[in-house]
Amino acid sequence: MCSIVSLLPLATLVASVHEQLTQLPTGWEDSDVAVSSGDAIQLQVALAYSNLDQLEPRLKDVSTPGSASYGRYLDVEEVNNLFAPSEAAILAVKEWLKQSGISEINCNGHTVSFRTTIGIANNLLDTEFKLYRSNIEHTLRTTQYTIPDDLAQYVDFISPTTYFGGPNSQHMVSYPTSSGSDTASEVGPWQTSCLKSITIENKFKNRTRTLDLISPMCLRKMYNIDDYKADPKSGSTIAFGNFLNESVTYADLAQFERIFNISAQNFSVLAFPNGDAFGDNSNPETLRHLEANLDVQTIVGLVGGLPIGAYYTSGLAPFQPDLLGPNISANQNEPFLQFYHYLLSQPNSNLPWVITNSYGDHENTVPEYYAKRVCNMIGMMGLRGRTILESTGDEGVGAVCLANGLDGPPQFTAYFPATCPYITAVGGTAFLNPVTAWNRSSGGFSNYFPTAWYQAEAVRTYLDNYISEDTKDYYSSNNYSDFRGRAVPDIAAHSGYPEYLTVNNSTLGPIGGTSAAAPVVGAIVALLNDARFRAGQPAIGFANPWLYNISSTAVTDIVLGGSVGCQGHNLQTHKALNGAGIIRYASWNATVGWDPVTGLGTPNFAAMKAAACNFSGDIGN
Repeated sequence: MCSIVSLLPLATLVASVHEQLTQLPTGWEDSDVAVSSGDAIQLQVALAYSNLDQLEPRLKDVSTPGSASYGRYLDVEEVNNLFAPSEAAILAVKEWLKQSGISEINCNGHTVSFRTTIGIANNLLDTEFKLYRSNIEHTLRTTQYTIPDDLAQYVDFISPTTYFGGPNSQHMVSYPTSSGSDTASEVGPWQTSCLKSITIENKFKNRTRTLDLISPMCLRKMYNIDDYKADPKSGSTIAFGNFLNESVTYADLAQFERIFNISAQNFSVLAFPNGDAFGDNSNPETLRHLEANLDVQTIVGLVGGLPIGAYYTSGLAPFQPDLLGPNISANQNEPFLQFYHYLLSQPNSNLPWVITNSYGDHENTVPEYYAKRVCNMIGMMGLRGRTILESTGDEGVGAVCLANGLDGPPQFTAYFPATCPYITAVGGTAFLNPVTAWNRSSGGFSNYFPTAWYQAEAVRTYLDNYISEDTKDYYSSNNYSDFRGRAVPDIAAHSGYPEYLTVNNSTLGPIGGTSAAAPVVGAIVALLNDARFRAGQPAIGFANPWLYNISSTAVTDIVLGGSVGCQGHNLQTHKALNGAGIIRYASWNATVGWDPVTGLGTPNFAAMKAAACNFSGDIGN
């Protein structure tokens, strides 16, 4: 049955602004490159999900140990049937497009995609699509659009429109290095004997220096994994996402395995969710390898042969203005939406149990409609028993520290999708003895999502006992932070001082950040799943309810150090940020229990395994 909207003449429809930016996001400005109204554009309408009021209660049931439904995960058909947009929504949106003369329409049940010209899109949405530029790229966007009021109930958002951000990887700047040695140093206690020494060259100062870097042996010691041996046939699997044209180099992985005497292991390319195929192409003009190499090498060093997969989803690639015209839509992909849409379309048999990502955007640069849509999709992955992890970022309290654009008020800036309550957000620690909070570990409180149910008690304890009333009043009265928001991170792992050894383009070098911490925790969850599967128990699934429950006995609390930021420069790149928000005394401290730098603390695998194998549930899919 068609909705009433589909029966009304187009001229009678009353429309309202659906999304609007009051200012361009930081770093973006109008481009002087014109677009033609006849140029092609491809857009997609994200249809509103049904029954979202059931998402969180059901996720609680399948993810909370002790629940009668724990581990009773759903498959693709069950999730689709529960949350699929209504038939009325599909019919109404398609009819609206047809009335505007649009014929290239495709519906997959969750989104309606259409191809048209910029001129028709401008009329349809009462907007003006333009090219905007940052310091590295051009992209086609608009700052607001309207839709008919009668369609508002059916539409989450239309994209790409007001979302300018592309995902940023959360790794520190690396240094040029020599090829190094293929033997690890063996001196002193384990904190030093597990480190790998390399020599780096400073070509500008014509000198070298020696660095001791983190090895897989260090990580196994630090997190009490020691000699645990996984069974590659247990069914436990892990994958990592690649955006921004990042691609693993097989030769670098093989070299890394030789250096640390790791049995040769490859990875599977699971999919290219947006249709691009990067693979192992080594073309430096189109691909980058550092983030992807860090992810796969960190995981291989810990999982002991468990199957590893890689997803490739392009981000917003550099734009060539002379290639406008019919190919203009090639620069419009919004990868988080594509990534999770693809995953949710797959049967459970095709999905890895753990997925770790190290990319994100400042939450305030992501339209709220978009952020909540992606977050709900991540929650649906939890219903299917999958553990999704995300790094929190390497900017400490914040870098830009502005609420909206260059002229917005100062505000702490957390990263999305780490702020999604259905994801496990991973912060950073530093040093080996003693372990402290990493001063660049991003964390804080979301402005989009409320405090999650599983962390309410831990966050309340922090706010009541471990942050002064004066600090709370200073942060909240100036709107620097909203303590009612989803609190991040949930957990932490080593991020810097010393850095990780990574092989990139056949060269050994240091790198770190929460980009390294996330795959470490992901690998540990994969090992926990291995232990549970071998004991006849289901996967951990959405890990946070369990983590907050066992934190006092199975997580190592970090109480030293803290994070800083909002001082006019980027801690990740070491560059000054002209016009950034300056917030005096901006910082978070590591404290007893949960805190906004290290979350609950760092994993203790042996204790976690004991806790994980002490509760059961039905075998999931």
